[in-house]
Amino acid sequence: MQGLIDTHCHLDMLKAEIPEILSSAKEAGVEKVITISVDEESQKRVLELSRNWPNVFGTLGVHPHSASEYHPGISDQIRNAFSEQKLRDQDESPKLLAIGEAGLDYHYLYSPKEAQMNAFREQLELAEELDLPLVMHTREAEQDTLDILKKLSPSRKGVAHSFTGSREMAEELIEMGWYLGINGIVTFKNAEDLRQVVLHTPLERLLLETDSPYLSPVPFRGRPNTPERVSVVCTFVAELLGMEETELAKQTTQNAQELFGSF
Repeated sequence: MQGLIDTHCHLDMLKAEIPEILSSAKEAGVEKVITISVDEESQKRVLELSRNWPNVFGTLGVHPHSASEYHPGISDQIRNAFSEQKLRDQDESPKLLAIGEAGLDYHYLYSPKEAQMNAFREQLELAEELDLPLVMHTREAEQDTLDILKKLSPSRKGVAHSFTGSREMAEELIEMGWYLGINGIVTFKNAEDLRQVVLHTPLERLLLETDSPYLSPVPFRGRPNTPERVSVVCTFVAELLGMEETELAKQTTQNAQELFGSF
């Protein structure tokens, strides 16, 4: 199985060496990875990784857990990074693809709700300003997430990564033009609701991811996750949908390129 893209991982959080990680991913048919930033410090690491490794791409943003740390200077830094990218040779593939991950997480409330909503709005507006998609994190915050998106959803839309919301939320997001990111959670014994969401989601709206080093799929649950295991997610989802793995890989890769631009 070739041509897979891990659309959401955190390479800077993995303990193994990057060459080893990327080599294992390539052997599993994972040709490209998108490494996601979560705060100001990780943005620096994502920039470095995307510059140094040809098949690594990045996003810049602030996770809801770190929303209390969001300040206007972060938006300026992100603007500058994308501006510098545009100044480079236009024939080069883009290395920065989106804003995020940004959104709302009411499960832990590491940042107060108001701070989360403010940072989310700021990043949605930034995505619109820069004509970029947004990588969204939403957990136990369905109504506030949808209310904000109905007012500020960027033109390029985005992906609800690690989707675990209700089927009703999935339908609303898809209606609005968003994608759903599916990872190892779909393999968990208690994830029947998510499997039902996948079964009722158009193939053109699915993306595959790992969220590594988190959320290893069965039978690797409990161990650190890695980008290569997006192939395990692909195998499981293909079987769930009753289709060939190669077809699902092809479709989800096409979806990623339609969302993030050809890369």
